[in-house]
Amino acid sequence: MTSYSVRIIARTLEELRALERLDLDLKYRAAQKLETDRLMVPGVLTDEQIKLVESAGYKVEVISDLSKVAVERVQDVSQVNRFAGAPGVSRFEERAVLGYMTADEVESALINLKALHPDLVTLIELPHQSWENRTSHAVRVRAGTNTNRVGVLFTGSMHAREWGGSDICITFLVNLINAYRANNGITYGGKSFTADQVHTILENIDLFVFPDVNPDGKNYSQTQDVWWRKNRNPNTAVSPSTPGVDLNRNFDFLWDSGIGTSSSPASSTYKGEGAFSEPETRNVRYLFDTYKNIGYFVDIHSYSELILYSWGDDDNQTTYPEQNFLNPVYDGKRGIPNDTRYGEFISPPDRDKAVNLAHRMNGALAAVRGKIYTVQQAVGLYPTSATSDDYVFSRHIVNGLNRKVYTYTIEFGQEFVPPFSEMNNIIKDVCAAMGELCWAVSSSADVQAGKGVMVGV
Repeated sequence: MTSYSVRIIARTLEELRALERLDLDLKYRAAQKLETDRLMVPGVLTDEQIKLVESAGYKVEVISDLSKVAVERVQDVSQVNRFAGAPGVSRFEERAVLGYMTADEVESALINLKALHPDLVTLIELPHQSWENRTSHAVRVRAGTNTNRVGVLFTGSMHAREWGGSDICITFLVNLINAYRANNGITYGGKSFTADQVHTILENIDLFVFPDVNPDGKNYSQTQDVWWRKNRNPNTAVSPSTPGVDLNRNFDFLWDSGIGTSSSPASSTYKGEGAFSEPETRNVRYLFDTYKNIGYFVDIHSYSELILYSWGDDDNQTTYPEQNFLNPVYDGKRGIPNDTRYGEFISPPDRDKAVNLAHRMNGALAAVRGKIYTVQQAVGLYPTSATSDDYVFSRHIVNGLNRKVYTYTIEFGQEFVPPFSEMNNIIKDVCAAMGELCWAVSSSADVQAGKGVMVGV
């Protein structure tokens, strides 16, 4: 069945949001208001779905035949495991010419980084095997003897077809470690970090990286169906047993609300049978439960050229603390942006800090080659729930013993799987933003004064 990249045009916001009832594969966070009476959301549709949408009164603009694009993108996937066997620095330098990493390569790369740099890298075996019995790993990177550190966690490839998140994460790790070892700086186009900044980063923070949250999905996407989004849960306990859960709708933040999620296993935004029903999302939770000093979190996705901060379920407001996701009085009133009945509370200091750091990341990204992303609240035109960023930011509100974690989603590029030649440029863009966040945290007054959190793991 042929799939197409499309843009669906609506005349009003209500009309645009009504598309949710059709359970289409739409890129909700990329929705835009183009003109007063012209709103757009991109997506992936088949011929039959295009006819369905058009019959409902929408205009559909076909951008490309994704069946042809898929053939091209598969050619960009590495054909060998560049990191299998004995470790070697040279293998990491080959990445740029051999294409996108496979799920197996990501795991081999992490294992090799540990073997090459045992004094800097801690390999973290995550406890929950995937549905296809894969064991995932994350790493913690730290140098020096400082015991008071704030942790920064980056995750990638939560959605199967968003291959580049893993490549960004591995490249960032390799560049930072190699620069530290050689006492060099790092340059991404027009953005540079000095050798002193690199040392400050690794000697003052704990850097956590979980590059491939959804290895089953990535493997399926790279070998069977490029445009696959979910994990590979067979869903045999539900009917119909259409495979896959959208991992970024499976976290414990308003999971029951149905805001921006689906209860249908056939849907691209199927939220699963319960919050944290999936081993992949439980692995993310494990990192926060285990490494309690993590204070910053970035989940890397494609596409839209956005840097998003919480909340995603409704408009932010700073006036009424009682309007919050825990208050049952507002059940059924959330998830309708631009109304006056409800707004998700965020304190002014938290809002200002989140926004300022997002703009710092965007400034570093823009310095690389002039590409400027849009910084905005995650809610956009379509509200969401059960996402990783909102769950992580909500943890300190649900349980005051949890550390407050400032959270972001970076949506890179202009398509789910860019040609790898362009992905190499995007890698530099996003690595610069990641480096800026790490520099901002590691050079903050509190960290420099030794007011981080004692590391107990």
